[in-house]
Amino acid sequence: MNEYFKRQISRALNDNKPLALFLADLDHFKRINDINGHMVGDEVLFAVATVLTQQIRPTDLLARFGGEEFAIILPETSSNEAKQIAERIRLAIESTRLGFDNGNIQEIHVTLSIGITNLMLGDDINQLLSRADLALYQAKENGRNRVECN
Repeated sequence: MNEYFKRQISRALNDNKPLALFLADLDHFKRINDINGHMVGDEVLFAVATVLTQQIRPTDLLARFGGEEFAIILPETSSNEAKQIAERIRLAIESTRLGFDNGNIQEIHVTLSIGITNLMLGDDINQLLSRADLALYQAKENGRNRVECN
């Protein structure tokens, strides 16, 4: 992730092209693990990663970033495009029903909070991640299952 993200940031700065970075976090994931166990939690992460992969473009890169957090870098993506893509992703996760059989068949509903930032002149990977993390924190503080920009 770090190498690819750094390359994309350098390319965007050199070519004067827009770039967006998302940090996405599953809402109340600890509760899923606590109620259903870590095996189901892992299946939920895999299912969410599958939906995310289906929602991004071939030029974008999705990476797991911590426990239930994902990072997505979107080359050549303006802030308006980033907001539209993030909202599409959020809605796709919200509308996905995950069925699991861990002794009894059940359906798990998950939502996603997303923090977005766009590349600014002189940025490096740490600055982008820090701003996206602040936006993600705002999304969580403002009620979860939402997109915030920073």
